Amino acid sequence: MYIIFAVAGIMFLFWDLNKKAVYKLVLSGACLFSSIFAFKYPKNYIHIALIFLFFTLILNFLIKTILKKEQYDLKKNNASKDYKGKIATVKKDIGKFLSIDGIGLIEFDNNVWQAKSIDDKEIKANSKVEIVSKENMIMNVKVVK
Repeated sequence: MYIIFAVAGIMFLFWDLNKKAVYKLVLSGACLFSSIFAFKYPKNYIHIALIFLFFTLILNFLIKTILKKEQYDLKKNNASKDYKGKIATVKKDIGKFLSIDGIGLIEFDNNVWQAKSIDDKEIKANSKVEIVSKENMIMNVKVVK
C-alpha cells in the first residue's frame, strides 16, 4: 500500500513541476505523508485514508496562505511603481555634505520615506523633489525646477 502512495506522490510532484498547479503539489505531499504512515501501519486502511485527508487539508491551507502572502507582496511592489514622477517634499536635508550618508527624508502621500539624490546634489528641507525610482525602501529623487 505504501508503495502506491509513494509512487503517486512522486508522480504528482513531477506533474506539478511540469504544469505548476498547486493542487497537484498538495496531493503529492499528502500521498508522501500517507505512504510513510502506510509503511509503518500497513493494515490500517481507514487511518491511512484519514491521514491522506488530514494532510490534504493542512497542505492546501498552508500553500494557499503562502500564495496569498506572495500575491500581497507582489501587489505592494507593483504599487511602488506608482511613485515614479510624483512630487514630494523634503523633510530632512539630502546630500553628502548635508547628511552623513547622503540620505535624507521626504514626505509623499502622508508617508515619510528615506531618499537620496540621483545627481548627488544637496537638497535642503522644504524643497520640492520628483521621485525618479525606488530601490528597496529608498526613493531616488531629483530637484523639481
